[in-house]
Amino acid sequence: MRRLVILLIGLLSVATAQQSATLSGIIMSEEELPAGTRVAVHVVDNDNVWGQEVVSVVPVAGTFSITIRGEPSVLSPLRSGAVLLPGLQNEYLIAPESGINYAQGRLTMYVDGNDNLTFDRVADNVFIGITTLEEPIGFLSLLYVDRDATMSSTGVDLELRAGWNIFAVRFPGERPEYATQALVDDAVLDVFLP
Repeated sequence: MRRLVILLIGLLSVATAQQSATLSGIIMSEEELPAGTRVAVHVVDNDNVWGQEVVSVVPVAGTFSITIRGEPSVLSPLRSGAVLLPGLQNEYLIAPESGINYAQGRLTMYVDGNDNLTFDRVADNVFIGITTLEEPIGFLSLLYVDRDATMSSTGVDLELRAGWNIFAVRFPGERPEYATQALVDDAVLDVFLP
């Protein structure tokens, strides 16, 4: 019994050690958002096809704040250059070289047509949109890794923490600036209604 309790405590501490990430910002739309609109994070495959919905929220007055937690249901091995990232493309190395699994998330928006609070491919309309960063201008990617790792490129070493990470590239001047972080509050979701 004592071993079971120790094992459960160990599993709980591993689960709570996973980093969450929060992404906040504004929604740019030329039209008013319809009732039932939700901002979500979906895991995407290599072809950018939406899979598991990780989390979704209702936008408030043209803004959103979404906190991403938990491990996605499907992970793939993370290898050097496996994911196209803004600014780095696939020109980076991952350390350690093996044993790390990942999922890529995408900020999405849809109209929940059947009011079940989750995305349904058949019933729900999808917005076409682009997510950028505002100050300074840039782009982001959402990455989940199941253990700590380092991403290295020419002159860039970025730490990925176990859990959700926001990879950001910003363009304040001549050279881009790269970061991995758990909080971004200047995202812009530019969308076109379905």
